[in-house]
Amino acid sequence: MPSRITPQQYGLAVLEHVQTGAYPESEEVVSADFPPSALPEVSKLIEQAREDVKVSIRKASRDSAPDIEGWISQAKQLRVDIEKSQEIAREIVEQARQAELLEEQVNDATSKVALLNGEVAFNKSLAATLEALQATKRTLDLVQRAILAGQLLSAVDLSRQVEGELDSIPVPQSARVAGVVGAKAADLRNDVVERLIESWKAYICVDSIRSSIKISRSLNDSSTVDIQTLVAAMTKLQVFDNVLLPFCRDFEMLVVAPRLQVGADGEVGFLEIDGDEVSVSGQSSDLSAEALFLDLDSIIAFLRTRLPSSVVEPLAQHLMPRLISRLISTWLASAVPEDLDGMDDFQETMSLVQNFGNSLDSYKWPGKRDLGDWTRSIPNVWLRKRQETSLKKIRNLLSHGIRTIETVERVETQVLSRHDQVFASNSGGDDWNAGWSDEESGSPTKMHAPSVSNAAEGEDEEDVSAWGLDDEKENGTGQGDQENSAADVDVDDEDAWGWGDENEGEGSKKAPQPSQPNIKTTQRNGLARAPEQAAREVTLKERYNITSLPKEILEMITQIVSDAEKLETSDLAHSPIASAAPDLLSLPGLLLAMYRASASASYATHSSGSMFLYNDSLWLAERLQQLASHHITRSGKHIQSRTAHNLNLEAHVLALESYGKRAYAKEMESQRTIITDLLDGAQGFVHCTEHPFNQECDIAIASTVDRLRGLHKQWKDVLSHSALLQSLGSLLSTVTNKMVVDIEDMSDISEPESQQLAGYCNRIAALEALFLPIPPPLTDATAAAQPHSNEQDPVPLTALYAPHWLKFQYLANILESPLVDIKYLWTEGELGLEFDTEELVDLVVALFADTPHRRGAVAEIRGRRGVR
Repeated sequence: MPSRITPQQYGLAVLEHVQTGAYPESEEVVSADFPPSALPEVSKLIEQAREDVKVSIRKASRDSAPDIEGWISQAKQLRVDIEKSQEIAREIVEQARQAELLEEQVNDATSKVALLNGEVAFNKSLAATLEALQATKRTLDLVQRAILAGQLLSAVDLSRQVEGELDSIPVPQSARVAGVVGAKAADLRNDVVERLIESWKAYICVDSIRSSIKISRSLNDSSTVDIQTLVAAMTKLQVFDNVLLPFCRDFEMLVVAPRLQVGADGEVGFLEIDGDEVSVSGQSSDLSAEALFLDLDSIIAFLRTRLPSSVVEPLAQHLMPRLISRLISTWLASAVPEDLDGMDDFQETMSLVQNFGNSLDSYKWPGKRDLGDWTRSIPNVWLRKRQETSLKKIRNLLSHGIRTIETVERVETQVLSRHDQVFASNSGGDDWNAGWSDEESGSPTKMHAPSVSNAAEGEDEEDVSAWGLDDEKENGTGQGDQENSAADVDVDDEDAWGWGDENEGEGSKKAPQPSQPNIKTTQRNGLARAPEQAAREVTLKERYNITSLPKEILEMITQIVSDAEKLETSDLAHSPIASAAPDLLSLPGLLLAMYRASASASYATHSSGSMFLYNDSLWLAERLQQLASHHITRSGKHIQSRTAHNLNLEAHVLALESYGKRAYAKEMESQRTIITDLLDGAQGFVHCTEHPFNQECDIAIASTVDRLRGLHKQWKDVLSHSALLQSLGSLLSTVTNKMVVDIEDMSDISEPESQQLAGYCNRIAALEALFLPIPPPLTDATAAAQPHSNEQDPVPLTALYAPHWLKFQYLANILESPLVDIKYLWTEGELGLEFDTEELVDLVVALFADTPHRRGAVAEIRGRRGVR
C-alpha cells in the first residue's frame, strides 16, 4: 500500500540525523523506504538550515571582530620575532662551524709535532740499538776468535756476555736483525758446547762393547782445559746435566748392573779396576756378601779418586739411589732367608750393610737412609717371604691332589659311671663301633657319653659332633627322637661321641630283645639298655684313613710355631727378624684358609674325595687343638711367652671342623638325592605286579641295593667303621623311610602285590650284612673268658645306625602275615612301639578285604593301643 509519510517528514528526519546524529523516533519512518520524490523537499530543508548557520556565523563574527584584530597584530609581531631569532641562530651555527675548522687545524698541527718527536726518538733509539748490535757483533767476533784459539773458558764467558747483551737490546724477536744476531750467537754457543762435550769425552771414555769406563785425570793435549775447568764451563752454560746423566746411566748399566745382577747360571760379572779404567768382564761364581760390598767400596773409591768433587757429588746424587734400589731388589731381598737356618749368615750380611751405609755417610753420599729404612723393614720382608713360600708350598701340595693314603688311629680313654650304661658286657676292651650315633640324621638312639677325663697320648677332648650333622636330618623321626625332643640341637662333646644305651661291645653277640622281667632295662625301638654297672675306665680305639696332605700341612704349621718360639730365645732375640714373631703366628691361619679355599678342587679328583676331606679336616683340627694346648700348658705349668699368648687356633680349628662337616654333609646329601631318584623309578610301587611297572620296581630296588653296596665298598677304606656304619645307616634310613611312606600311601594292596612288596623289603633287609661289627682281637685272656665265642654269629648293628629299621622289618612281616598274626603282634608283641594305631589300621584296610573278621580286628586294634 502507498506510504502515508509526507516528504516533509522525510526531510526533517534527514536534517535531524545530519545535525545531531539522531534517528527518527517513529517506527514507521525508520522502516519506510526513501522515495525519490522526497529529495526536493529534503534539499530545501538542508539549504535553509545552512543559510541559518551562515547568518549565525556572521552575527557571531561581528560581535568578536575587535578581539580578532588584536590577535592578528600580535601574530604579525610574533612572526617578526621568529624571523629575527632564526637569523641569530644562523649566525651561531656559522660561528660553530668556524670553531670546528680551527680545532681541526690545531689537531693536525699537534699530530705533526708528535710525529716529528717520534721520528727524533726513533732515530735516537735506532742509533743506540745499532751501537749495541755493533758491540754484540764485536763480542761475537771475540767468541769466535776464542773458540779458534781453544780458549773455551773465555769463549764460555763471552757467550754468556753475548746472551746478556742480546737480552738488554730492545729489539723485537721478530726483527730480522735480531734473528740474524741471535742465530749467530746460538751457533757459536753450540760450537762451544760441542767442544766442551768433546773434551768431556776425552776425559771419560765409555766403551759399551767392552763394558768398561776409563776416566783420565789429565790429557796430553795442552790446548785442552782440565776437567775441573771443563765442569765449571759446562755448569755456566747449564749443560753439565746433559753429560752427567748419560754418564750415570752408562756407569750403572756397564758396571753396577752386571756386578749386582745374578744371572741364570748363578754367576755375576767380574769387576776389574786397572788404573784409570773400570770394567766388568767375564763371570764370577763368588756370590758372597763380602765380595759384593768389597766391590762396591772399590767402585766408590774409584769414582772419588778419579773425579773431582764437582763431578762426584752430583754424580752420587743420581747414581746412589739407583744403586741402592738395585742392591735391595736384586741382592738384599734374596739374601733374606726363608727360615731361621740362614739367620747367622744374614746377620753377617746386615753388618756389612751397616758398614757400607756408614761409609756412604762419611763421604756425605746419599743411601744410608734408604738402607736404614730397608733394615727396619726386614721383619716385614722376612714375614712376607715366609708367607709367599708357605702359600706356594701348600698350593703345590694341593695341586697334586691325593697321592698317598695313611691309616691313623684315634684313641681316647674315658671314665664312665654306672649311670652311663654303656659298658660292654663281656669284652676285655671297648671299641667305638658300638658308640657312634647319627643324631642329626634322624637316629632314634640318641646316646650320651660321659666327659673325657684323660686323653690318651695328650689328645684333647674332641668335638665329634661331625658324626651327626645339621645338614643330615631326615624327614622321618623315630619314637626315640620324640622322647628326646626337648634336647638341644647343638650336641655336647660327650653326646657327639655316640655313646648309646646298648651293650654292643666286643662280646655282644645277640640281637636286641624285648625287656626281660628279671632285669631292669629301658627299651627304645626294641633295643634294651644294659643294667647299671659300677664306674670303670674305657679305652676307645678306632682306625680310619687320611691322605698325606693334613700331615704335611701340620708339619708346616708346627715348624712355623717352632720358629716363633726360637725368635724369643736368647740366641735370636736380638736378630733383625725377632719382632716378626707375633705376626708369624698369623701364618697358620693363612695356610688353613688357603687349604679350605682350594681343597674342594684338589680332593674332587678322587671318588671318595669328600670323605677324605672330612677325615683330613677333623684329623688336622684335632692335631691343631693338641698343638695349641701343648703351647699353653706344658707339664701342667703355664708358659708365659708371647708365642703361647698369640697362638690362637681356636677359630681356625672351628672353621676347619665346620669345613669338614660341610663336605661330609654335601656328600651325604648328594647320595641321598641319588638314592631318592633311584627309588622314584618305582613310582610309589603302584601296580608293582603288572608289566612294565614290575620291571621298573625291580630296577629301582636293584639299583638302590647296588648303590648302597657300592658306597660301602668305596667308603670302607676311607671312614672308620663306626662312621661308615653311621653314613650307610643314614642312607639306608632314607631308603626305608621312603618305602614305608610309599607302601602306606597305597590304599589297596592285593595279595600278589603284598608278596611282591615283601620281596622288595627282604632285598633291602639283606643290606644288614653291611652293618656287622668288627670282631675284637682275641687275646689269651679273652679266649679263656669266651671259649665258645667263635661259634656265635655277630649281631648286625643296623637298628643302632638306621632309624626306623625295626619298623621297616615289621612292615615286611605285616605284608606276609595273616591278620591274626598282625593282631597278636599288636596286642602281645612290640608292634605298637613302631606303628601308630591309625597307621596300622590303614595297612590292614589296604591288605585285607572288607569282612566282619577285618572289621573286628580293626576295632580290636583301635580298642587296644598296643604295647607302649
